[in-house]
Amino acid sequence: MIILEILEHIEDADLEDWLTAAFIENEHQLPLKALCTNDGYPSPSGVVDIWMVEITGRNGNVWSGKFNVEFSEESKNGSETAHWTEHQTGEILFTLDIKTAEITFKTDALAFGRKKDLNSELVAS
Repeated sequence: MIILEILEHIEDADLEDWLTAAFIENEHQLPLKALCTNDGYPSPSGVVDIWMVEITGRNGNVWSGKFNVEFSEESKNGSETAHWTEHQTGEILFTLDIKTAEITFKTDALAFGRKKDLNSELVAS
């Protein structure tokens, strides 16, 4: 993901707040599928909640960070009229190149950051 506007905010004290808003605006580019646990997919009608965006390291032009995310996962239950909706939460790690504004998500670390929320419900569609 490349968000060129990030470059205007690199030195701002509220960079992490700005990144939170940028991630929310670009939620369709987040690797949420990697956090799904039941062969499901992120709900297209669900709301994605992002919080605790934090820059955890600065190494030259590549900064690292993390944030928490919560979303709804949908999966079919062997029926065309019913599917499961389950809330998923997790931590996503990322790197930010402060020269190109490229953000790379660490999908290999997603399983380590995965936390399962047991609030699920059967929804008839």
